[in-house]
Amino acid sequence: MSAEISVTEVRNALRCPRVFALGRQQRRPVAFPVGASALGATFHRIVEAFARNAGTPPDTFASLAADAAPGRVAHEFRAWVLNGLVRELALHPQLATMPAEVDDLAEALRAFADYMAAELRAFGARPAEAASALFHRAELDVAATVDLPGAASVRIGGRVDAILRRASGEFDVVEYKLTDEANADLDKAQVALYRFLVRKQVGIEAHPTILRFDPRLTQMRIDPAEADRLVEARLRRLLADMMSWATEATSAPPTRRTDLCPVCPVRGACAATYPERLPARDDPPSGGARPRPDPEGTLSNAALSDTAAHTAPLSDQEDALEAAGIERRVLEVLRAMGVPATVVGKPSVGPTLVTLQISAGRGSVQRLDREATDLEHKLVTNHGMQATYEKRGGVRLLQVVRSKPRRVELGPLLQRKAGFLSERPGRLVVGETMDGDVLVADLGSPTCCHLLVAGMTGSGKSVLLRSIVISLAHFHDPSEIQFTLVDPKRVSFSGLVSAIGSHLSDPVCHECEDAVAILEGLVDEMEDRYRTFERAQVQDIDDYNMQAPASKLCRRVVVIDEFQDLVLSKALRPAFEEAVQRLGAKARAAGIHLVLATQRPDAKTVQPGIKANLPGKIALRVESAVNSRIILSEGGAEKLLGKGDMLADLGQGRVRAQGPAA
Repeated sequence: MSAEISVTEVRNALRCPRVFALGRQQRRPVAFPVGASALGATFHRIVEAFARNAGTPPDTFASLAADAAPGRVAHEFRAWVLNGLVRELALHPQLATMPAEVDDLAEALRAFADYMAAELRAFGARPAEAASALFHRAELDVAATVDLPGAASVRIGGRVDAILRRASGEFDVVEYKLTDEANADLDKAQVALYRFLVRKQVGIEAHPTILRFDPRLTQMRIDPAEADRLVEARLRRLLADMMSWATEATSAPPTRRTDLCPVCPVRGACAATYPERLPARDDPPSGGARPRPDPEGTLSNAALSDTAAHTAPLSDQEDALEAAGIERRVLEVLRAMGVPATVVGKPSVGPTLVTLQISAGRGSVQRLDREATDLEHKLVTNHGMQATYEKRGGVRLLQVVRSKPRRVELGPLLQRKAGFLSERPGRLVVGETMDGDVLVADLGSPTCCHLLVAGMTGSGKSVLLRSIVISLAHFHDPSEIQFTLVDPKRVSFSGLVSAIGSHLSDPVCHECEDAVAILEGLVDEMEDRYRTFERAQVQDIDDYNMQAPASKLCRRVVVIDEFQDLVLSKALRPAFEEAVQRLGAKARAAGIHLVLATQRPDAKTVQPGIKANLPGKIALRVESAVNSRIILSEGGAEKLLGKGDMLADLGQGRVRAQGPAA
């Protein structure tokens, strides 16, 4: 190992020692996406260019007198800084596809300009002269040798964002932050090290300062004595530990932060190097545990068996007792009504329903059908049992809502279908059927390559979408599957981004205009992939990845919640419908898939061109039988219980199931 460590590596080691150790083991820098800003690098380029040119301001700023009004100085300073953003937009046209992020970046630059303009006023000189004096250094590479406990030493290097010289003659070593990971300990350690390095290399006693833009400015200045104590008491010892972890990765301890593992870029290597169970790493967000390969190569999970008593369904005995009680009361009501009927076979017990197959005596089936509504009424009135009578061909079923529904957890469902799900990306868990089986789907199948999901408020639609994304990502690395999430409500995927951050190909999209641009971009990517397949003489993404593993393509899944806003906009509707139709017709073989959801499954929203191109259908509770027929081509979804109770047609006929809980 080279006895050199970067300040970024120190920050990573403070987050998680194992991330640092694995990065060294793999001989590559590890970029942690925690709180990452999509345009952080752009902000730094603009501010660096501004600082370099602080001595040559534009004429409007250079002409300002020493007694110019503070508002005028701030206005001209803003214009000077924002000109840098204009240049960036011209040099990088792709920024135009991120209007919300660019708006935040502009606001951060305004906050930067206002802060610096206030500093200029303290000089009592012409603003142009003050600006030249204020920006002492920018993007300065610093390095120095640090003596460690014992006789060892290590060289530390990094890049300081800026050194400012205040009117009082004091210096600030400044670090700009555009992330939402407001971790004071990490920030203090980083700027404390920068103060140490600046003093060693440049001979300046600088005041450690963090300027965080999110996009409004929050300033944190650290007492220099506190910073020096931090370096001496904590960081020297940490650096000695890092030297040890770098040479023996298995000695690195786990992180104490539970928010890091779900977005860790080396999570797979971590599970292989450190096989002991870490809940934050090994459990999916909905509570189940992540299976891992054992030495024989099969999937195992001690965590799941250790906690089986807490996560397992109700026992068979409890299920049987409840089903027997329901059967007894149903037969009592039928006898009281004078209907000769029996229950065929054992009742089927699902998470929320007990299903009985009813057989009437010869010549009594029609009477049973006529009395069905009265049967339902008497069960709810006399016994508080909500029941639904259903005819399926020659079979008569009575579905009774359980008095104590069983919570369906995602983790056990993933474990039960681990082999199927891990075989290839694109396979997912939808829920648990009324027979207790796991309902799964495969986006690689022509009958289920795109999904249409509908459900009114309270139906469990957003929870189901999150579960679908988690199950798709659970067994596969970001190189195998990537998501684009469109969330006009801004709440559907809250809490999910940190869990699957490394699987996101774009920041979560909140604007309808951006969603259309994303879909149009996917159409172009689809065509590019087909040209690649043509050159490779393969038919689809699976064949291509098998033939060319060095240039594997990932599956792309776009999840759009509340797509009705796109359909009801006259300006956006034509482009949206065209993109959906083109992707729906051709994108499956290219490995690009759509999951579109709406709480308004009416004729205006779910138009024929959309429905026809989304073969997989999932209906949660909807307002009316008309809404149900629009999604499933038959009624029934209006009678569902809500909270994840669904009817799904995933290419094998209609199935009733219960989605996993949040």
